[in-house]
Amino acid sequence: MRRRGFTLIELLMAVIITAIMMTVCFITFNTAIRCWRRSAALADTMRNAEYALTQVVSGLRSAYYPTTGKQDYAYGFQLYDNGEDPGDSDMIQWIKLGTSIVGNRSQLSETPHTVRLWVQKEGREGPGGLWVKAGRLDLLVDDDDTDIDFNDDTQFEPYPLIEGVQGFDCKVQSKPDSVEGDGTPKWEDVWDASNSIPYRVKLTFWMQPTEKRGDPVPVMRVVEIPLWDISQNPVTVSSEDEKKESEAGRGRGGKSSPGGETPPGGGSAPRGTPGGGRGPAGAGGMPGGGGPM
Repeated sequence: MRRRGFTLIELLMAVIITAIMMTVCFITFNTAIRCWRRSAALADTMRNAEYALTQVVSGLRSAYYPTTGKQDYAYGFQLYDNGEDPGDSDMIQWIKLGTSIVGNRSQLSETPHTVRLWVQKEGREGPGGLWVKAGRLDLLVDDDDTDIDFNDDTQFEPYPLIEGVQGFDCKVQSKPDSVEGDGTPKWEDVWDASNSIPYRVKLTFWMQPTEKRGDPVPVMRVVEIPLWDISQNPVTVSSEDEKKESEAGRGRGGKSSPGGETPPGGGSAPRGTPGGGRGPAGAGGMPGGGGPM
C-alpha cells in the first residue's frame, strides 16, 4: 500500500493553528500577570492609605483642649484650604496627646504637643507623601520666648509619615446640627473658629495610581472629635465639680466637701501643663491622660 504524506496546505494550517493557540496563551498569561501586579500595587496602596488614615484619625481622636474656663487660639484646630483636586494639599494643625503620628519612642508622646500635616511633592526636600511637623506645646505657647517659631524648619524639622500620598483634602462639620436640607452633614472647606475644635472632620487622601498614567486612588474617612463640646465650653473642671458637690451636700443637709477639695481626677493646670485638660476618656489628672495610646 502506498503511504500518503502531508500536503503543504495541511502543514501551513497546522502551523497557523499552533501560532494562534500560542498567541492566545501568551495574551492570557500576560493579562493574568498584569492583573496580579495591579492587585499587588493596589494592595500596597491601600495598606499605605490605611496606615496614614489610622494615624491621623487616632491623632484627631486624641485631641487635647484645656479646661481653663476660656477658649484659646493656641489650642484650636487650624485648616488651610488649598483646593480639592487630586494634586492639591490642604494643611491641618491641632494639639494632641499620645503616640499616634509621633510614635511611642518620641518624648512628645508624654506631653501635649502640636502636629501639622500636609502632602509634599517629591523634590530636594525629600520623598513625596504625607509629611508631619511636631513640637512641644509648652514651648509654642510661651509668649515670652520670641525665638521659638513653629514655622521654622530648622527648629522643628518636618519628616515624612508615609509615602504614596499625592493629595490631601480636609473638610469640617462645625457642630452636630450643621446639616444640609436633606439631613446630611454640611461639610465646609474653611474653619474660622480656630480657637476651638470642629465636631467632625472628613479626610480624603489621593493615593498614587496603580498604573502609569492612571488616576489617583481616593481614600476617605470621617472622624468625630470627642473634645468638640469641651472646646465650645471649656469650663474649669474643679469649679464645676465643686459646684455639683456643694449642691449634693445641701441635699444631704447642707454639708459640702471639706475644705472645698477637688474630687480625684479633676482639676485644672496652667496652660501647656500635661494633664491640664480633658482627653477623650475623661478629665486629665495625669500626663497624657485622656488620649488613646
